[in-house]
Amino acid sequence: MFLGRFFMGRALRRATGGRVNPVRMAALLRLPTLLRLGYALFRDERVPLWLRAGTVAALGVIFSPIDLPTNIPVVGQFWDITLSVAVLEWFIRLAPPHVVNEHIAELGMEKKFPFRRV
Repeated sequence: MFLGRFFMGRALRRATGGRVNPVRMAALLRLPTLLRLGYALFRDERVPLWLRAGTVAALGVIFSPIDLPTNIPVVGQFWDITLSVAVLEWFIRLAPPHVVNEHIAELGMEKKFPFRRV
């Protein structure tokens, strides 16, 4: 696993001339998984309303067209995606642990997300 990441990071740097950060690329690859789990949690009424509303507000600010970094080609899109990953990870961390564990099991994501302590 470590060697695969190491060689993929080197290949990515070599192919892009060092312009693309491997950490940001990892965030991009993690986004679909976070979206699936985040959507399931967002629809669950056991997750507090303030947490769901705060997440929607944060994502709205991130993808707002009145955002300076968004106007920069490529960098702006990576910026938005990286912030989105951070917001979704915090949403999942702040959601009730038993609800998160239930959805992880339902979606079959045990290998991608560790179960949380209740």
